[in-house]
Amino acid sequence: MDLLILSFGELSETQMEFSVDLYMGQFWQDPRLGFGINQSIILSGDATDKLWVPDTFIINSIDTKIHKLVSINKKAWIHLQNGTIMLVLRFTARSSCKVDLRDYPLDDQICHLAFESFSFEEKDVNLTWRKPLGTDIHIYDKEMAQFDILTARRHGKHPTYHSDPFAGVTATIHFRRRTVYYIFQMYIPCICVVILSWVSFWIDETDGSDRVGLGIATVLTISFMQGALNDNVPRVSYLKSVDYFLLGSFVFVFMTLIEYVLVLKQSRKERKRKKEREKKTSERERKREAVLMMADSDDEKMTVTVSIGNKTYDFNKCKEKTEKTELLPCSNHSNSERAVRIMEPMGNVSDNSKPTDRSQLKKFQRRPSMIQMIRKTIEDGEEEICYLDKYSRIVFPVSYTIFLGIYFGIYTVRWDNLVSGANGK
Repeated sequence: MDLLILSFGELSETQMEFSVDLYMGQFWQDPRLGFGINQSIILSGDATDKLWVPDTFIINSIDTKIHKLVSINKKAWIHLQNGTIMLVLRFTARSSCKVDLRDYPLDDQICHLAFESFSFEEKDVNLTWRKPLGTDIHIYDKEMAQFDILTARRHGKHPTYHSDPFAGVTATIHFRRRTVYYIFQMYIPCICVVILSWVSFWIDETDGSDRVGLGIATVLTISFMQGALNDNVPRVSYLKSVDYFLLGSFVFVFMTLIEYVLVLKQSRKERKRKKEREKKTSERERKREAVLMMADSDDEKMTVTVSIGNKTYDFNKCKEKTEKTELLPCSNHSNSERAVRIMEPMGNVSDNSKPTDRSQLKKFQRRPSMIQMIRKTIEDGEEEICYLDKYSRIVFPVSYTIFLGIYFGIYTVRWDNLVSGANGK
């Protein structure tokens, strides 16, 4: 026998079947029709039923329909010299195809057309290809909507479809899915949704409604894309290639929400620490102001009376932050009275320095320097952005880029190996 494939219908993953429109030719010799006449005749339509024809059928066919335009598309060519007969008929076969969707949509599928005699065993009918095994079957029209036809070749008995007592042949067709549709309708939109979820890292943590709303919207979008894509494929028990991609993207989108929860927790801790620091700072400021107020009150002059025997001495006490603190007598009650001076050192100021005004000293101590003001401004600006957001702006894009490189690297290499292996067979 031999085949001429006209065209392929759609390969359905949900129904796990494909359709093909073809010519099937069968060649055999019937000695009863060998009259030694170098002439041939053609019988068409119902006239072919008067001949013995093999009952060849397609084992994995779900439905087979012989074309009937004007009359049934079947003819028999008979050579009267030796009784050689060629039976040709055109039909459309809808056959099952066990698709493997582990690499979907970066997959390729191999489907079979298994031919065998329905009634006659191999000792009665030996079914073989007219051309050598492994040669290509001619395809008139290779255009399909979702697949490219890589090869269609002749093979012997298939271990799954054929039984041992019967002879059989198999036509094996290798399909490769076109991925351009999925790149623009699934991969690129999904990547854009993941990138959109990273916008929340630039939104202030106080805008909780904006960040949570953006995260939930991206999570629901990924979930909808996964559900819509899986509606077109059967519900298999294993994970497909697109499932790994969508689940990986879903994890990155979901982690943006988890990151925001951690940011809120960290922000509460930072605010608590800041309040404690401000409380300690305010306590230190109050203590320092109290000390300065006490020092100001000590600046006022006080009169000290000292009695020694029958004599009395009056002193004015003046405690200034100069080099020395003096006790100066205010009145003398005797010629032998002497002024008493009590000297107190002050810092590193030399003896020749003049006393410093108290108000100027306090003003100098309370006014921060320009460097301190700039440093405080930078620190306050850095505290406004949580360090988790700053790290996430780098970690998330880098991690997702690595994920995409690994994903497309694995399936691209596997895809190339399958294609090269199919072309080499």
